[in-house]
Amino acid sequence: MTRSSTCLNELSERIISDDRLAHLMAIHFDPKWGAPFWIDRAVQLSVDPRNDIKHFDDLAMLGDLSAHDLQQRPLTDYIPRRFHQEIQQMVLGQTGGTTGEGTWTAYREDEFESAFIEPFARAAEHLNFPRSERWLFIGPSGPHIIAKAAPNLARYLNSPEPFSVDFDPRWARKLPNDSIASQRYAQHVVDQSMQVINTQGIGVLFATPAVLARLAQIMTETQRLCIRGVHYGGMALDIDLLHSLQTESFPNAVHLSGYGNTLLGCCLELSTEPGRTPCYFPLGDRLVFETLDAKGEPTSFGDPGQLRVTRLDETFLIVRLLERDNAELIQPPVDAPQGFILPGVNNPTPHNESSKHQTNAGLY
Repeated sequence: MTRSSTCLNELSERIISDDRLAHLMAIHFDPKWGAPFWIDRAVQLSVDPRNDIKHFDDLAMLGDLSAHDLQQRPLTDYIPRRFHQEIQQMVLGQTGGTTGEGTWTAYREDEFESAFIEPFARAAEHLNFPRSERWLFIGPSGPHIIAKAAPNLARYLNSPEPFSVDFDPRWARKLPNDSIASQRYAQHVVDQSMQVINTQGIGVLFATPAVLARLAQIMTETQRLCIRGVHYGGMALDIDLLHSLQTESFPNAVHLSGYGNTLLGCCLELSTEPGRTPCYFPLGDRLVFETLDAKGEPTSFGDPGQLRVTRLDETFLIVRLLERDNAELIQPPVDAPQGFILPGVNNPTPHNESSKHQTNAGLY
């Protein structure tokens, strides 16, 4: 293990207090009221997390998770039994299934706020994202949690509920790139979006980079200059495309990108400098990023590696989940808003060409 990776573990252990970790282990591994999945996993690994896991590094005793591990049992098996009577108040969502089947998860309302709304709110205030504008959200609804978050993001900035255009990213990815079917579906989404833009005085666009690039080619100059905010999500953001959209297509807008998914929550940029490489930071102490080399060993700050993420919530615990992206770990900027205390990720991109190909379709 390198000195930098050791420093990351020391930093995580200082921020993720032993008391907080013990509290989570007590909840998820309680023999009667814990989460059935985690109780069974502890038995299989001959681990007693309530006594054996005292520091963040000790989570290695539970091994690495894959999406497959989170797809094989009922959702309630991953939620501690003590919370099962509260499920009717929880926010449920399923990942987009970019590299396979979708994965279900749940958030208590306060956890949903911490995972999706508060990070955006802090970053938006820090970067002067526009308030009181009319939003257009172009993205998936259904089981995807982003559509449940979008109205809350807009309302936080004193905007009304967004106008919206729905599309199905799973269907879009099934269509062969450059096929007639793919082009017709993309045009269908763009046509609906333009109908809203032409009639509703939109000031903020929230969409994938691919959709925004298509809209930029069709919108009039007046319409593009009226956009005051652009929020990116849903797929990797190409540096050159970001620069073009920020400096040429929508030059009067604050451009803010988010990174995350339904399973983990959202991390935000803390800079809008033109020409930047997108860097994303988690808020608080619920998400911990690590990066691994080809041998599965932690890499240093600034060295690329496959992402591994730990989510520390009371209702849903995810330990050392191997993600599909490669990135570099980066420390929060010195002027970061309060609460951005853990390392973020620099320019996350799919770690193999097949994944990259899947996400470069005309919409998503």
